[in-house]
Amino acid sequence: MAGAIRLLAVEDDPAARALLCAVLDDLDGVELCGLAADGMEGLELVEALRPDAVLLDLIMPGLDGLGFLRALPRKNRPVVVVASQASGTPLVRYALSLGASYYLVKPLNFQTLPALLEGLCLQPLVQLAQELLEEMGARGRGVTAAARAAAVLARDENALLKQAYAPTIAAEGANYAGVEKNIRAMVDKLHQTAPPGYLSLLGGLPDARPSNLVFLRALAAALTDMP
Repeated sequence: MAGAIRLLAVEDDPAARALLCAVLDDLDGVELCGLAADGMEGLELVEALRPDAVLLDLIMPGLDGLGFLRALPRKNRPVVVVASQASGTPLVRYALSLGASYYLVKPLNFQTLPALLEGLCLQPLVQLAQELLEEMGARGRGVTAAARAAAVLARDENALLKQAYAPTIAAEGANYAGVEKNIRAMVDKLHQTAPPGYLSLLGGLPDARPSNLVFLRALAAALTDMP
C-alpha cells in the first residue's frame, strides 16, 4: 500500500452514501474507491478493487454486514470498520469475533477516520516488522519504533523519517531525537553481532553501520516482498 488509504463503503442508504462521497472527498489520506449497496455487492467490489479498508454498515437488505464478514476471505482481507447505529455489547463482540477490526456507532466523526484507518492498516505491517526484528535478535525500545517506522515506509516509499517516526512520537509522547536514538542503538547492536537475519536483510555485512533510513527502508522492502 502507498499514499491515501483506499476505502470501500458498504451502505444501503442512498443519503448516507451521498454523505460519504461528499465528506470523504474533503478528507486527506482517504480515497473512496467504491460504494456498495449491500453485502453481496461489497464482496464483489472487494474482489475487484482490493481496497485497503472497508467501512461497513450492518443492517442492510439481502446480505447484511454480519453476512459480509462471514463470507469475507480471511486471507489478505482488508481492514473492516463497522459503522452502525446498533450498539449493543453482544453485537459489537460478535462483529469483532467475525473479523471486524473496529466498531463505530453512528453518527460518525469523520475527522477522526483517517487516523483510525491509518493505524488499523499499519498494524499488520507493524506486527510483521516486529517479528522480523525479534527473529534477528533485536531487543529494546527501538524494536517497536523501528517496526512502526518500517510499516509507514512500506505504505509510502516516499515518506520522510519524520513521517515514519510520527506513530511512535504520538503513541509514546516521545520526540524525534529520542526515536532516532532508540532505533540507532538497536541497529548498532545488530551490526555488531551480525545475526543471519540482519545479513540477509542488508545483503551482507555493510562496511559501516547503516543509517536508520537505510536500515528501515530495507526492512520496509522486506515487508512489501512478503506474500
